[in-house]
Amino acid sequence: MFTKLRSFLWALIISAVVPLAAAEGGIWSAAGVTGIVDEDGLNLYKFNSTGSVSIKSSVISGTLELRYPLNGVPDLLIPQQGDCPELRVNLRDTGTGSRVRVRLMALSIFPGSGTGLTSLAEIDSDSTPPPADPTQYRPYRTCINKLPPGSEFLFDKAFFTYYVEAQLAKSNATANPGLMSVQICPSQDACDP
Repeated sequence: MFTKLRSFLWALIISAVVPLAAAEGGIWSAAGVTGIVDEDGLNLYKFNSTGSVSIKSSVISGTLELRYPLNGVPDLLIPQQGDCPELRVNLRDTGTGSRVRVRLMALSIFPGSGTGLTSLAEIDSDSTPPPADPTQYRPYRTCINKLPPGSEFLFDKAFFTYYVEAQLAKSNATANPGLMSVQICPSQDACDP
């Protein structure tokens, strides 16, 4: 009797917890400081105590590339009507001589498939005018409405692996680009407070 009761309780707990975990699993987030720095940028980057990443102030010009592997994101179909999964970032672009580009990338895991590497969404800080206070971080977002070639899923881990690629570029001594956070949301309002 005790074994049946224990089995029933475990089944009850699992049935309550698994849907919650699956619902939470659709959102992926990363702090700027968790990025993998490209080898060419090892002398350029600075991880800040705020959780952001930037180019060192001693660097006059350079481009820093970082990658954020997407782990734990479930396969995801693109919604059909009026809603879209989003790529969101909090970044700083201080104006002239500063630029931040963030792209969601899909890489085919089958060599010779012809699909290779595909950009699914991009945010470019130069596409909008700088804010009134360019020293502050501000949110950017874009719909992810492109599918990897030959797939009906946005995230289809049977055939693709995914990562977010970020480029921070500085072309003068006063520029100070930075990246605070990156997020993938399964819908436009899934990540809203």
